Amino acid sequence: MSWYRGIFYTLVAVALIQVIYYYPRMPDIVASHFDGLGAPNDWSSRNGFFGLYLAILLMLVAVFDFVPRWSGRRSSFGMKIPNRDYWLAPQRVEQTKLFFRRQMFIMGCAHLLLSIYAIQLAIEANFSQHPRLHPSIGWALLLYFIFLAGWLIHFYLHFRKQ
Repeated sequence: MSWYRGIFYTLVAVALIQVIYYYPRMPDIVASHFDGLGAPNDWSSRNGFFGLYLAILLMLVAVFDFVPRWSGRRSSFGMKIPNRDYWLAPQRVEQTKLFFRRQMFIMGCAHLLLSIYAIQLAIEANFSQHPRLHPSIGWALLLYFIFLAGWLIHFYLHFRKQ
């Protein structure tokens, strides 16, 4: 478990370093939203841009670390999984909780990687006279959704086993 958690928090640290490094270098007003072609269509203050990013990072930590730990201690843990009686049997319940936590850290890493990359592209676009988001964001989103589909299939199939 600590391996997955370590990677997750390393990515959180990378995101925080990204904020610390780029915050003083960014202009006061930044392009913060881009259309499908990469052209900016909304602007915000530097404080608003990085404040929202920090709020998103905090939310990701809560969703992918604190909530799974908290829900694992609740009596209603695992109420909606297939083959519930099998997976929550006393001899397997700890293994099931460990699987949930590991999978949440893996998904959290995917979210963090996408967030770090997207913010980096937005930051780089703001250093240009005519901000434009790099088109590689489309490939990053495609990879993310392919990963998400694979993760969901793996998660579902895991609980179909007996």
